[in-house]
Amino acid sequence: MFCSGARVAKVWKFLFYVVLCCHQQEAIWELLQTESDYIKKLHVITDLFLCGLLNLQESGLLIEVEPSRLFGNIQEIVLLHTSLWTEVLLPVLERARQNHTLLNPVDLQQGFSTFSYRFKPYIRYCMEEESCMEYMRTLLKDNELFRIYVTWAETHKQCSRLKLTDMLVKPHQRLTKYPLLLKSVLKKTDDPAAREAVTRMIAVVEGFINSVDSQMRQREEKQKLTAIASRIEAYEAVEGASEEVEKILREYNQFDLTAPVMGASPDEIRQLHLEGALKMKEGKESRMDVYCFLFTDVLLITKPVKRVEKVKVIRQPLVIQNMVCRELKDPGAFLLIYLNEFRTAVASYCFQANSATQGRSWVEAVYNAQNQLQKLRSESQREEREEEEEDETESSMSTSSSPSLQHKEPLGKR
Repeated sequence: MFCSGARVAKVWKFLFYVVLCCHQQEAIWELLQTESDYIKKLHVITDLFLCGLLNLQESGLLIEVEPSRLFGNIQEIVLLHTSLWTEVLLPVLERARQNHTLLNPVDLQQGFSTFSYRFKPYIRYCMEEESCMEYMRTLLKDNELFRIYVTWAETHKQCSRLKLTDMLVKPHQRLTKYPLLLKSVLKKTDDPAAREAVTRMIAVVEGFINSVDSQMRQREEKQKLTAIASRIEAYEAVEGASEEVEKILREYNQFDLTAPVMGASPDEIRQLHLEGALKMKEGKESRMDVYCFLFTDVLLITKPVKRVEKVKVIRQPLVIQNMVCRELKDPGAFLLIYLNEFRTAVASYCFQANSATQGRSWVEAVYNAQNQLQKLRSESQREEREEEEEDETESSMSTSSSPSLQHKEPLGKR
């Protein structure tokens, strides 16, 4: 006896649904299981490595080691994951067991909606991760007793042959794994409501991770900028005609490279686009060796200081939005014209790079920097307009909702 085509299709649809449910449950279970395993690894760091170090320090050993520089805020990380497990993940598991139902991804949504708040300690941990790792490497290299202690702790069976270096990068790795785990659940979920819930969770998690990454990039750029600023020994773009004039000029012969980028968001860090040695000719003067730095919004023309790895600024900082850059006929040569607010030329500089490729790179870098700066300022202006519109909307709503007395005409005038 053969089944009809409609019945076969219905059976296949049911089987597909069953398989999809199985895969979905496996994906949710992977999220729960890996979270449990991760919490155990965190406790190895705190209960074995950190507590072991603190016990040794109570006995007067390794007192020169700073636990906070080595482990960061790992204890806060443990607390937040313990809270996530007891308040969000475990209730989902217990509900399914008590009701003899499937694990429901919708039950995770409320807990994951607070992801950005719960995981705030990760901002500090990720920001300090590299410095903690560097501190540990220094201790392992220079401190024999610390090296013996770490080697002893790493042989403990709880470490599962993992090194302390492996342990300390686990939090960052775990953070970046949440979107992958949730996307696996989404891929194996068919119900529209459940898909919407998981999609929202992914958006919240990825938003937080992007925020952390952005802060880390900003910190790195700030460190680079500070390092470059430390190389600038002097600002000698303007010379005084006398000692009296020099004293007056001294107050203004300064340049703060770490100051905010004008017209851009206050959070925008000035970035280095290109640097290198060039030969410069100004007007009819002979060529001179210079070292140039092209930043987000400014070009610095400097001259290396002999016998030290520092430079001094020898021309006024050139705002890139006021620059016109053109290639010249000679290979590697390019012209830079500086304009005032009336778009009139006030200075011109001829530069010579070591090759045609390098010269072209400088021209392209200036052009790209000008475009990027324009985009940054346009975006900043757009954000300011949106904030003003929001403030106006809130103000009008509060005004309309506030109680007011109605004007009544005197009885005699009615």
